[in-house]
Amino acid sequence: MKITGLKPQKRGKKRLSVFVDGEFAFSLDKETVARFRLQEGKNVSADFLKEVVLDEQFRQCRDYALLLLSYRARSEKELTARLKKKGYSEEIIEKVRKRLSELRLIDDERLARDYIEDRIKIGHKGRWLVRAELLKMGIKKELIDKQLKQAPDETEAARMVVEHYLPRYRKLDEVTRKRRLIGVLARRGFSPETIEKVLFKIGNNNWVN
Repeated sequence: MKITGLKPQKRGKKRLSVFVDGEFAFSLDKETVARFRLQEGKNVSADFLKEVVLDEQFRQCRDYALLLLSYRARSEKELTARLKKKGYSEEIIEKVRKRLSELRLIDDERLARDYIEDRIKIGHKGRWLVRAELLKMGIKKELIDKQLKQAPDETEAARMVVEHYLPRYRKLDEVTRKRRLIGVLARRGFSPETIEKVLFKIGNNNWVN
């Protein structure tokens, strides 16, 4: 087998059409062509050509994964789903996933830890909601529960939520006011125990009554 042509593509200035034995075989990025020192007249084997194509697919998949990760951290499941949607093969995705894991660019444990802390301390969300969000992201239940054991206390976050909503409910009667606050806290994923603790403490300080 012999490379008989390397022709620039009209739509992709950085890509070349590769012809083998007079027939169009595939297109490659100019960088790939240079890296493998492809040129007209070069004798090649089928295995060599497969290696070239797979190398380019790996690099394209990796670069797309890095682009996705530049926007926000993603779980392995989320990233895999996006790469599949883009059309990359299982073989290429697995190689990219393995490489990014080695570089710790995808790390579900670290993602869960950071996400939990941010959602509770900054987002003022309860553990129940955060747990559900992480499960939806595809992080394993055991890993989530492990990180939740080390998570910040959600009581302070719940108190801050009540302080934010309390002014708009002050004119309501006591029963309605507490019911509204309980609803707000429950929707934000705080546990019944936390809700009871916060409203009892606030009540004793005359914040609710």
